[in-house]
Amino acid sequence: MERGGDDEWSAWLDYDGDDGPSLPEGSSVDPEQPSVEEGSGDPEEQTQKNTRGRSKRNDITKMVSEGKKIEIEYNHYGQHWGTGGTAKVTRIGAWVRTNIPLRDITWPKVSQDLKNQLWEHIKVAFDVPDTDKRMTIAKGGDRWKDWKSTLTEEWREFVDSRLSPEFGVKRKRAQESRACNLYPHRTGRGGVRMIQEQMEKEVGHQITEFDRSEIWKRSRTKSNGEVEGPTAEVVKRIKSFLIRKIG
Repeated sequence: MERGGDDEWSAWLDYDGDDGPSLPEGSSVDPEQPSVEEGSGDPEEQTQKNTRGRSKRNDITKMVSEGKKIEIEYNHYGQHWGTGGTAKVTRIGAWVRTNIPLRDITWPKVSQDLKNQLWEHIKVAFDVPDTDKRMTIAKGGDRWKDWKSTLTEEWREFVDSRLSPEFGVKRKRAQESRACNLYPHRTGRGGVRMIQEQMEKEVGHQITEFDRSEIWKRSRTKSNGEVEGPTAEVVKRIKSFLIRKIG
């Protein structure tokens, strides 16, 4: 559908960086097919907010990799709508959540370079005219503000949950359980498999059966080669046992 006149288009695009774009006075959207510009954007996100995660639309990424673009329809106020419009709003939301820093207080303080990157990101996936750039950036501001509001609310809920008596009981139990672990491992995210790979590199071939005592010792040794606390005593006992076994 074609866009409206320049006067209507300019009025609709007025954006103060805080409240988002608004329709010209006295205007109305075609009631037969409401625009995705209304409300928070993606209707599916509104109706299923508590039942699904934030959408990234990986199917769009696949289309981009295949060199395809999604067509966008517009109403007479220049608003995008339909399935293409919904996909565009979702794509915008996913991009700003990942790339726009939270330290900026308001959308106008976000660098123009980042806003241009958002526009280029959308152009790759959607068949949009250059006149849609300002609207796309404005919608990015809307989605970014929604994202910050969501994070703020989630953070408050998180803090409240951590200050609750119920969590206090769970935390105490966890601390008591951890205190019983006299020999904590230091393998990090690599786990035991990382130690096994290192041992194979040292000998230059694949090891079919690993020495469990050696793995236990290495998994509890600090990066500087030191062992501390009760672990040091166990390491001494392991060495003593191996010496007697060899002798």
